[in-house]
Amino acid sequence: KATKTINLSEDIFAGMDFTLRGQGRKIRHCEYFHLAKGRDLGFNAVLGFFSKLSNGTGEQLLTRQMLRLSHVLQLPESLTFYYAHAGFYITQYLV
Repeated sequence: KATKTINLSEDIFAGMDFTLRGQGRKIRHCEYFHLAKGRDLGFNAVLGFFSKLSNGTGEQLLTRQMLRLSHVLQLPESLTFYYAHAGFYITQYLV
């Protein structure tokens, strides 16, 4: 059954699992841009999107993968991972 908070960040969880079980392999990242006419989004639409992202980050903090990654990653990678996920929201709250 689908819920609002489960499976919000499945791509992030896939990356965390690959880092934990990848055995030194690398992930090749390619970005593709699809350009189309933009649409005017209201405040509520943007707020809904950002609340979905922050809910996914909150769910990530509660998982075992996050704990295991904190033990595996070196300091530069750990700080980068922290700020790219939960640290961004904590910093925005403090500022």
